[in-house]
Amino acid sequence: MSYTEFFEFKEHPFRITPDVEYFFASPNHMEALQSLKYFVDSDEGFLVLTGEPGTGKTITMRKFMNELPDTVEYAYVMFPSLEPEEMFRAVLEDFGFPIGENQTKNTLFAGFRDFLTEKKRQGKKPLLIIDEAQNLPARTLEELRILSNLETEKEKLIRFVIAGQPELDSKLNSPSLRQLRQRITLHVSLDYMDFDDMSKYVAFRLSKGGFHGQYPDKKFYKKLYSYTGGNPRLVNLAMERSLMAAYVDQNKVLSGKHLDSAAASLKLERKKNKMNSKFFLYAGFALIAAIFISGALFYYGTLYGKRQAEMMQSVPAPAAAPIPPQAPADKPAQPATPEPAKPADTAPVVQQQTQPDPVQKPAVREMPAETVPAASKTGIVKANILNMREKPDITSAVLAKLPLNTRVKILLERDGWLNISVTMNGAEVTGWIYGRNVETGS
Repeated sequence: MSYTEFFEFKEHPFRITPDVEYFFASPNHMEALQSLKYFVDSDEGFLVLTGEPGTGKTITMRKFMNELPDTVEYAYVMFPSLEPEEMFRAVLEDFGFPIGENQTKNTLFAGFRDFLTEKKRQGKKPLLIIDEAQNLPARTLEELRILSNLETEKEKLIRFVIAGQPELDSKLNSPSLRQLRQRITLHVSLDYMDFDDMSKYVAFRLSKGGFHGQYPDKKFYKKLYSYTGGNPRLVNLAMERSLMAAYVDQNKVLSGKHLDSAAASLKLERKKNKMNSKFFLYAGFALIAAIFISGALFYYGTLYGKRQAEMMQSVPAPAAAPIPPQAPADKPAQPATPEPAKPADTAPVVQQQTQPDPVQKPAVREMPAETVPAASKTGIVKANILNMREKPDITSAVLAKLPLNTRVKILLERDGWLNISVTMNGAEVTGWIYGRNVETGS
């Protein structure tokens, strides 16, 4: 009995070979996938996708290729450590362009231009995809720029998607490739998963493989993250070895000791928790700032009090009021002259009352510019499965999955998203879908 049978898996859940069935739609990977789809529909020339080894570049590319419409014809070149002439012929062969014997490069170039022009006339969109492009020599990358010169008076005849490790960025930033760099209109980067995404990724893979046992707890995930840093490839390796260690132990519950055994066999070392490091760093800055502010307040408060005391001491004491002279005893005091009374007919002063402000009209609430009523449109879903989300954001919760040819009522349009309502199980459900996957009508 193997460990897959012991855990009742229907298939190996953590194999490292790219399998689009196991594509995990993290926010970062979905952003990359949506950028690739947007690029195909645009008139851009080059898209560059970079990421560290194991971040999921190849599986994202294959997911993208699997979902390309029939109007896109692509050539896929893998491990292209090729010289310019070799690369050019590899591209022609992958597109199915016939190469005769003893044909010069100029002849091939002219023939390929006619080939691409005919594809355009047929309504096709030629696309060249190159993976592991960090292995390309700089002169071969320059060859791609020359190929990008194939165009009509109105549009490009071919588009390019180039994927590779961060070393590719270093090559593209070299002075010799500045002309190619100027033609790159989209640049997407894949990064390692954070703790929450990694936990969901492991649970997704276990579930996809048919796991029926007890899922790992948060303590296990924290240790797994400290060993792998969220690198999908390392997560797969560590989980596979952990399952094997649990199988040897005849224990269907994964524990920290199984993970420690896996990490030892893979020579993985635990990394410091980035969240804790940042917390203590920010806490230290806050403490220093508080001490500084307290000291400044104390210093300036003392200085202010001292200055006030000095000012009080410098003010002269007020002179004593003079004592009025006493009248002589033998001379009677003169009666005080009475104040003349005010005339009886003097009108009292009436204070002018301030008139109240005119009533302000209530402000008219305007609809945000980015939200436009859809004028009672309807639409039909043109994707095999389309997620209807709670908000116009690929990271928001999924309310329902709409199958192909589902008819929807469009309520609003916002930045490429559609607010729709659809009847499901006798009830009307409202949510957001990505508009590019919907064919709209009046």
